[in-house]
Amino acid sequence: MTNREICLKAAERLREVGWRQGGYGGEDGPHCILGACQWAAAWYTNAAAARMVARRAARAAVQAPCTTIAWNDEPGRTMEEVIAVLEACP
Repeated sequence: MTNREICLKAAERLREVGWRQGGYGGEDGPHCILGACQWAAAWYTNAAAARMVARRAARAAVQAPCTTIAWNDEPGRTMEEVIAVLEACP
């Protein structure tokens, strides 16, 4: 499982259930960027490792000096921006 695989699955998930700010989101969505990556990571690894794997993938996607959560929750951020960052993940 690579960061890219997780990010692409997370982008697909956001398209299906929606995106949110201010929290990870429930299992059924909508999700923030990290919540979507954690959901996607669970497809590839066990639940205990999913959070760590999700954080690594989200950080790789965002490549910003702030935290992934702060980036996701920035006022004016859009779902389209989040999906574009996930799809561009190396």
